[in-house]
Amino acid sequence: MNCPQCQGYQLEPKEIESGLVAGACPKCEGTLLSLMNYRFWNDKNPSNLKVDSNEIEVNEPHQKAIDNSSALTCPKCSRFMSKFNVGSGSSNRIDLCTGCDEAWLDKGEWRLLSRLDLQGQLPKIFTDAWQRNVRIERKENNFKKRYETLLGKDDFKRIDEFKSWLNEHTESASIRHYLNAKMD
Repeated sequence: MNCPQCQGYQLEPKEIESGLVAGACPKCEGTLLSLMNYRFWNDKNPSNLKVDSNEIEVNEPHQKAIDNSSALTCPKCSRFMSKFNVGSGSSNRIDLCTGCDEAWLDKGEWRLLSRLDLQGQLPKIFTDAWQRNVRIERKENNFKKRYETLLGKDDFKRIDEFKSWLNEHTESASIRHYLNAKMD
């Protein structure tokens, strides 16, 4: 099979974790991972999924995960692959062929999943619920950033703590009424 990014380069077998083999491109270092193989590996090796983030940073050079922005076609069936957001704190997206159940991981994305402790949850990333939660978290983060910029970091921190306290208080409706009341 040819690399979906680097036309003319053949994917070569590569072990990305002990016992987990994927097709790797020698040029861009991306990997095509069969989710069927991944699930089998995941079921057989649950202890391999616990990654010490300190170990990664100490023993491996910190490598930024590269995310392709172009539409990719599946090297197996030539269908367009869909992009799925990894998480709200990452701009990376993993490409998936929904017909073949093959995931394309750009260079460094497997290590990114390890650092985010998502290495054992790869199929969950492709669910509607996961993608919806990513959108909600990003919307909430943008909302908070907007008010932090408007109010300043220190004042926003205080008001955000107050808001959390208020939302959990049993008399929050009365407190809100008091705060909004005007005595003319």
